[in-house]
Amino acid sequence: MPLFNRKRSERRANTPGNPLSTKTLCPYCGVGCGLEVFPPARPGRKVTRDSEGKPIWQAVGNKAHPSSKGQVCIKGASVGESINKSRLEVPMMRETLDPPFRTVSWDEAFTRITQDIQKTIVNRGPNAICMYGSGQFQTEDYYTAQKLIKGCIGTNNFDANSRLCMSSAVAGYIQSFGSDGPPCCYDDLEATDCAFLIGTITAECHPIVFNRLKKHHKKKKDVKMIVVDPRRTETAKHADLHLAIKPGTDIALLNGIAYLLIRWNKHDPMFIDYCTDGFTEYAQVVNDYPPERVAELCGISEQEVRLAAKFWSRAQNVLSLWSMGVNQSTEGTAKVRTIINLHLMTGNIGRAGAGPFSLTGQPNAMGGREAGGLAHILPGYRLVKNPDHRQVVEKAWQLPPGSISPVPGLAAWDMMLALEREEVGVMWIAATNPAVSMPDIKRTQTALLKSPFTICQDAYYPTETAAYAHVVLPAAQWGEASGVMTNSERVVNYCPAFRDPVGQAKPDWAIFAEVGKRLGFEQQFGFADAAEVYDEFVQLTAGRLCDMSGLSHERLAKTGPIQWPAPEKPPPISLINGCIPTTSFRQKTAEPSLRPSISKGSPSHRMNASLW
Repeated sequence: MPLFNRKRSERRANTPGNPLSTKTLCPYCGVGCGLEVFPPARPGRKVTRDSEGKPIWQAVGNKAHPSSKGQVCIKGASVGESINKSRLEVPMMRETLDPPFRTVSWDEAFTRITQDIQKTIVNRGPNAICMYGSGQFQTEDYYTAQKLIKGCIGTNNFDANSRLCMSSAVAGYIQSFGSDGPPCCYDDLEATDCAFLIGTITAECHPIVFNRLKKHHKKKKDVKMIVVDPRRTETAKHADLHLAIKPGTDIALLNGIAYLLIRWNKHDPMFIDYCTDGFTEYAQVVNDYPPERVAELCGISEQEVRLAAKFWSRAQNVLSLWSMGVNQSTEGTAKVRTIINLHLMTGNIGRAGAGPFSLTGQPNAMGGREAGGLAHILPGYRLVKNPDHRQVVEKAWQLPPGSISPVPGLAAWDMMLALEREEVGVMWIAATNPAVSMPDIKRTQTALLKSPFTICQDAYYPTETAAYAHVVLPAAQWGEASGVMTNSERVVNYCPAFRDPVGQAKPDWAIFAEVGKRLGFEQQFGFADAAEVYDEFVQLTAGRLCDMSGLSHERLAKTGPIQWPAPEKPPPISLINGCIPTTSFRQKTAEPSLRPSISKGSPSHRMNASLW
């Protein structure tokens, strides 16, 4: 269980300002920058238009936002240009993939969808139904989809494109700490004296995060920056030490640093004894990675290995940052756990400027994890395999015991394999474009051709995936549906609608809810608006690690972004330097283990390391 680093201040991002503007969140990456959005026409100004002369909303950085502090990259600044282009405005349908789509009413589309779902359940069972979602969902969309698919239909076959970027981090946090949830925050960027960046081109992909780190590094001459990347990227150019290792040798490098830290007595025996398990076994594995061997395996000099370990040993607070270069590798989970191991063995966690920090790729991948938006989890950081967790969620959803399957559903790529085997009766794809974004595109496209019934729910048309669909549904875009998103540092943001949906587009959660009602679950989907969806969701987080039971649309709109935990009733627990005391590691909860486990790696991990 991680010790959460708290932001040093709670700024008011939604304080009264220009009544014409709307405070919201950038919909691109997981940094979660605050935006202030203005309508095309404002008094005393020319109408803002795009290159085609169409009026567009203008976005600028929200200076009061606690994560970005007014900074915004080119994507966020130009987001208004993308809202109106190539929009899907009406539901469309066809019987087979050969004829063109014809426009239909929402009633016709919903009738077709519910009939095919019912027919599939009768003929093939609920596990023949799959939904593939997206980190672009708002939390309300994620949550309603879980209730529909996992609760009412009774299959855990919901996965999201976050599987392709964040699932390794999720698994690593769970295996090491007993639960998901990054323990760091962006304020740590200005409190660390050693930043360790591995598998991340932060300057290009998370520029606002990197700008904060770069300024701190330039201002504080004693701050060291280590960048691990086979290429000399823009990020690497700012490093005090660039380790250009051979691709795939991350674990060997990390174990080599650990080897030297142990030899130099720079580990933290008190923290290890009191707060962790498995160190003895881990140390035995690390013993196989002396610097001369690591240098040979990684293709760098022994001096560079020693210098990296020296920077770690001399730092008071080490902050590790990683992203897709770690998470998307074939040994992603093992690499995440090996990074975490270095923090556990040195006690670099639970204080300002220290900790293992996975940088999220999409704007609400964190919210998806909170809402249960992967095939093996349930809302509130619960697991489908855990009978107590299933029982709690079934009761909250007013469903009979046993409604939620104890078997994890199909992950994203497994859905494609199931399509190949013709085991899928309904394939529902929402807010993502797997025909071009999945690994092995040709194989994915061939698999999609075998789907007897595919729903493509998107804000845009045409898309590559729509070519494989039988029904396409127009979804409301960013700025057209009110909802909540959580960024990489656990800051929860309210994103109010500031314009009407185009055409007949509907919010994603409303589409899921209507299908649920037509399947006979009127009681479960009687939401009047997104605020009611969110109110129900946060109650399932009460007492959990990601406790947001004290949040609501109303509170977030009034006070601005809030970092969780944010319980309705704060527990009688003191915060020391903004962190939960280490005694919280030993609390008894429903989690299988709260003591961080130092991973020794599975035999396959060690085998792969020896082959590098």
